[in-house]
Amino acid sequence: MASRLRLRGPAELLSAMPYLMGFHPTDSLVALGLRGCGLHLQLRGDLPDDHDAAAVLAEHYGRLFRRNAMDGAMLIGYGPPERTEPFLRAVGAAMTERGIAVLDLLRTHEGRYWSLLCEVPGCCPPEGRAFDPATSIAAAEATLAGLVALPDRAAVAATFAGPSGPALEAIEEAGDRANLRVLRLVAGRDPNGVRTAAVAEGRAALDAALARYASGGRLTDDEIAWLQVLLLVVDFRDRAWERLDRDVRRANGLAEAHRELWTDLVRRCEPSAVAPSATLLSYLAWRTGNGLHASLALDRALDADPGYSAAALMAEILARGLSPRQVPPLGRSRRRTTRRVAVRAFSFARSASKPRSKLCPGPAVPAVPGFGPEDSPGAAGLDEEDPPVNGGEGGPERPGLDEGRRTR
Repeated sequence: MASRLRLRGPAELLSAMPYLMGFHPTDSLVALGLRGCGLHLQLRGDLPDDHDAAAVLAEHYGRLFRRNAMDGAMLIGYGPPERTEPFLRAVGAAMTERGIAVLDLLRTHEGRYWSLLCEVPGCCPPEGRAFDPATSIAAAEATLAGLVALPDRAAVAATFAGPSGPALEAIEEAGDRANLRVLRLVAGRDPNGVRTAAVAEGRAALDAALARYASGGRLTDDEIAWLQVLLLVVDFRDRAWERLDRDVRRANGLAEAHRELWTDLVRRCEPSAVAPSATLLSYLAWRTGNGLHASLALDRALDADPGYSAAALMAEILARGLSPRQVPPLGRSRRRTTRRVAVRAFSFARSASKPRSKLCPGPAVPAVPGFGPEDSPGAAGLDEEDPPVNGGEGGPERPGLDEGRRTR
């Protein structure tokens, strides 16, 4: 959900930033993109270790802001001057070269801030100006709006961690029972029949799960394991993706149920089987304006299966800094059943050089037609006639940037 905050000067802006990002940044650069009087984009990246990396990253920030039609930028460096100031100036120069007005270059460290553009001694003394987030109106408003600032990025990432210990043993046993259920489901069916049956089972399980979470309930381990296995069927995964997208866009009250369901799946699935659920959670977070959560969920997906093509699609979306407004609704073609994931909006979203997994992204599932790796031309949401695209601006690699919560 978008948040409205009035930021009255540098001190309040700096006090609000941890809430806009979701955690307290350190050794970072935060770039704020403005269009008119509104703040529309927040990006955070680690400070580079050398001059060459700084030059590459500065150009990347500039391209992202230009692509998103930002007309103003506010840059904030977190850390000591020797690390932050050269990079701040390099990013500022990249913005200026693209016609983006740089409103300020701020550096903050140990409760003080400095403006690199202000030359008035009385306004910005050499020792910097102190600020106290505890007395900030902006921080109070952010807290009232339900925004939370965790200590650091690792603390946020920990909220997406998978099961361990007894919880992991329990879901592995449930996964074994789900695999036996698969064998009963596919008995006597040809591959097309398997897919049809799996999609039907998946839709029924998804409907029941959303109803459960909407009423404040939670799935059992066996229900989690059944969904994790069914999501290995790409046809069902894509139907789930379309359902998620439709419910979020229609604002029919199910967006929160989706968030709780997919978050629970990511936290409770077997780690080797989490790629489909984590990819859908990443998409949901991005679609609802939380780029940090989108990035962290995507990390889980790619850790589980680096070649998972749907995760590669999400990596492209995040790496290119695409806004949800730039991507049309997902939907099925009326003429065909090949999987569509809005690739027409950004045909560059798949790299032909991206390695692909040859193994099923999950636990030991029986060798059944219809259950297995994404091995069809449409597996990444592409139709057969969609040509693969190599690299391009930003390339298939992720630049290591976090996007904060989008604001209005």
